Amino acid sequence: MSEVTPRQDAAPQAERCPVIDFDHHSAEFNADPHAGWMALKETPVAWTEKYGGYWVVSDHAGIKDVFQNPEVFTSARIDGVSSMSIPTIGAGGSDEPTLPIEVDPPYHTKVRGLLNPKLSPAESRKMQPIIEQWVTTCIDRVIEKGECDLLTDVVGPVPAYVTMGWLGFPEETVLEAQESVHHMVGFPQGSPEFNEAVQSTLILDTLIQTCLARRAEPRDDLISWLMTQELDGEPVTDNVIIGLAYILVIGGVDTTTSLAANAIIHLNKDRELRQRLIDEPELLDSATEEFLRFYPPLASQPRRVRSDFEYRGCPMQAGDPILVSRYGANFDEAVFDEPQEFRPDRFPNRHSSFGLGPHRCVGSHLARLMFREMLSQILRRMPDYELDEAGIAPYPDRSGFNGWTACPARFTPGPRSDAPS
Repeated sequence: MSEVTPRQDAAPQAERCPVIDFDHHSAEFNADPHAGWMALKETPVAWTEKYGGYWVVSDHAGIKDVFQNPEVFTSARIDGVSSMSIPTIGAGGSDEPTLPIEVDPPYHTKVRGLLNPKLSPAESRKMQPIIEQWVTTCIDRVIEKGECDLLTDVVGPVPAYVTMGWLGFPEETVLEAQESVHHMVGFPQGSPEFNEAVQSTLILDTLIQTCLARRAEPRDDLISWLMTQELDGEPVTDNVIIGLAYILVIGGVDTTTSLAANAIIHLNKDRELRQRLIDEPELLDSATEEFLRFYPPLASQPRRVRSDFEYRGCPMQAGDPILVSRYGANFDEAVFDEPQEFRPDRFPNRHSSFGLGPHRCVGSHLARLMFREMLSQILRRMPDYELDEAGIAPYPDRSGFNGWTACPARFTPGPRSDAPS
C-alpha cells in the first residue's frame, strides 16, 4: 500500500488537508451523482466536515488500498459503531455484526467460505435455466400489452425471484420483500418510505425465522444447505445464517436491478449501440463489464480507520470514517483510456464495481448471468422499446446505491413464449 506512515502529530480536524465542501446526501449531489463524483478528481483523498467529518477516497489507487488492506481500513465496528452506511439489520435487534460485511479477515474469510462453493462460476451457471424461466415469465406477463414499467415488471422482479427462491423464501412473499429492500437503500434515512421499509424488515425476519425452522424439515434451498455446514468446527448458528441471508437478499435484489435499469436507460439514448448489441449478441459479455464500469450499482462504500497513521500526506485518526467512490476508480484516467467514453468491447476492464479485495462481491457471477439474460431477452423481444423519459425516476438518495424507482416503456406488442410459468 502506498505512502502509509505512523502519525507524527495530532493535527486537529480543521487543519486536515485538503478539506472540501462535499455532501453525498445533498439534493445538489443527487441531481447528478456522476458529476458529483467526477468533481473530486483534483482531490482524490480529502476530508469533508459534513456529518461530523469523513474522508473521501476517489481514485483507483486509493480505493484499491482501502479495499485490500482491512488491517488498516476496517469493515468492523469500532467502539460499537458500525462502519457501514446502511443501518444495521439484525434478527431481533441483535447487537452482533451483520455478517459478512461487518467483519474482517480472517473470520470474514471463514464466513465467506460458506458461500463460495454455492456461488462459484460453475455453480452459478447451474441456475441459468431458472434465470431464463423467470425472465421469460416476467416478459410474458407484459409482452402482449405493448407497454409496461421495465423496472417494476421485469428487471426488479427477476433478481428478487431468483435470489429469494434460491434462498428458500415462499414465492408469494418475494415482491413485498423486494419493494422493502429498494426503499431501504434508495430513500433518505428518516423519510416515510425508508422508515416503513426498515419496519418491514420484521417481515423478512419472520420469513427467515420460518426458513430456519427447516432444521427439522430441510429442503432443496441455500438456507437448508447452510444448516448442514460448519464454522470453526461447529454447526453454523442461526445468527450467522440470518446475517448471510439478509446480505444476499439486499445485494442480490438491488444491485442487479440497478445495473439493468441503468443499461436500459443508456440504450434508450444510444440507439446505435442498442442495434449493435442486437446484431452482435456475442458482444454482450464485454458490454456487461462496461455497463458495470459506467454504472456501478454500489456507487460508494464506507470503511473506518483502525489506528492513527498518515496516508498520502493526510493525517488520519483511529475511528475516522472513510467513503470510497467506485465512480472515481472506474473513471480514473490512470487506469482507463478515455474513461468517459462507453466502449462495449473495452479490454481489459479492471473496474471496481464488484470490489477489489476480500469483500469482493461473492455473487458477482450470478449477477452477471441475471443481467445478461434480462438484457438479452429485452433486446430480442422488445427491440424497439421507447422509454417515457418524463416518467423515469431515480432513487431519491443515490449516495450509495445507484438505482431507480420507475422506468416506463412502450414497445411493439409481441407473442408470449408459451414457456411454462
